[in-house]
Amino acid sequence: MSNGRKHRVRAERRYALLALYQFDSGFAGDLVSVRAALESAAEIDDDGESPDASTAAARVAARDPELIAQRAATIDAGLGFAALVWEHRKDADAAVRPYTAEWPVHRQPVLDRNALRLGWYAFTHGGDTVALAIDETVELVKTFSTEKSGAFVNAVLDRAAKCAGANG
Repeated sequence: MSNGRKHRVRAERRYALLALYQFDSGFAGDLVSVRAALESAAEIDDDGESPDASTAAARVAARDPELIAQRAATIDAGLGFAALVWEHRKDADAAVRPYTAEWPVHRQPVLDRNALRLGWYAFTHGGDTVALAIDETVELVKTFSTEKSGAFVNAVLDRAAKCAGANG
């Protein structure tokens, strides 16, 4: 479903995927640690890079109370979305299982597994169109996972969406 152009990913979805990674790594019961990890990653941009904080303007902006509050709200939204995705992970895993026979859930990279869960949840429960859910998820894995992850996630979510009869 991804059409080759880079789609802007909502920051709360980026935080949701990072939180899911933490949940799947054994921190699902430790929201304080997960939130701290998200706060430390709060400056990561859309390309997965930390911004240049060597300028005075960048350091001043990083201390702006309005930006700090906005970032905290975005982190909360991402953490909330991740918690909902995590609750439905078994349903998501079952929905994509027919399309991942060569890569069952336990063999998938942690980030890819959770991206599939996030994308599936986004179009089945999260109110996103299939196209938006898949585009954002593919962009996330292109940024944070392997070279082949984007194509894998795109194909699996596309098939799962068609099987679920989700609207585009």
